Amino acid sequence: MENPLLSYQHISILATECADLLDITHKKRHIDATLGLGGHAEYFLQQNPDLSLIGIDQDPFARTIAAKRLNPWQKNVQIIADNFSAIAQCRSFIPQSILFDIGVSSLQFDMPERGFSYRFEAPLDMRMNPQNPLTAADIVNTYDIETLTKIFREYGEEPRSWHIANAIVQARTIAPFRTTLELSDCIEKSNTFYARNGKNAGGNASALCFQALRIAVNKELEVLETALHDAIDILEVGGRIAVISFHSLEDRIVKNVFSSYFQKEKRQKYALQKSQGQKVGLISINKKPISPTLQEIEKNPRSRSAKLRVVEKIFL
Repeated sequence: MENPLLSYQHISILATECADLLDITHKKRHIDATLGLGGHAEYFLQQNPDLSLIGIDQDPFARTIAAKRLNPWQKNVQIIADNFSAIAQCRSFIPQSILFDIGVSSLQFDMPERGFSYRFEAPLDMRMNPQNPLTAADIVNTYDIETLTKIFREYGEEPRSWHIANAIVQARTIAPFRTTLELSDCIEKSNTFYARNGKNAGGNASALCFQALRIAVNKELEVLETALHDAIDILEVGGRIAVISFHSLEDRIVKNVFSSYFQKEKRQKYALQKSQGQKVGLISINKKPISPTLQEIEKNPRSRSAKLRVVEKIFL
């Protein structure tokens, strides 16, 4: 019997815009730093069947689907089992285009047993790579109140971070948290108490806290910053990098990393770096982030918060 995962349906976000802005039909070597289910890679290979492609992903379930999806181009495709920090290992490939599609995938949300969603009863896991030792349960059951507060405040931008962290620490003295619904129930009860005491409890506290825990478990933001610097370093001059982000924390890092290479004193902002004794840099291809069209959001509501930034590496 065929693995039911292989029939999973997935819609890639901003695929046409990415292909156009990366000028994928004129590229020979591409890295998909977040291969996922292979949707963007498949679209790119359909546009350019001669494209050599390296896909990187730490999720074995996603890699299984992507491998089947990209099978018609298997001679052109290499899949690396790792997170996108592995892009530093691809220096000899000399990519001409690189794509980062950051964040959790629809597959991860839609597999309740992975523990990414507060909508389903599941173990508190949230690992993109099931081989990683740290789980969300480890964090909520062992981290002190100060560390939990910091995670919820910095990674979830949750205004009631201390209050929620305190409720978790108090609750776990009675019994450890084991499931997503146990944690969500604790978060929402503390949120209700907060509101009853005259505070503004707006927003979805469970969504923000689950996002924060997922980022902490997978070290998403610290890995992202390093990977972006490595991507700029290994990219061929004339090549382009596209990044799709889904919340302000990700987009801020992307914007700041790119900006850190910009030459501020020039009217056109360029990145600064040394390459073979010659200065090279980045220009911004789209001055403002590109968002999905209303038609795409209607087809795929999860795309509504996506932002696309594209830069090109040039000689100065």
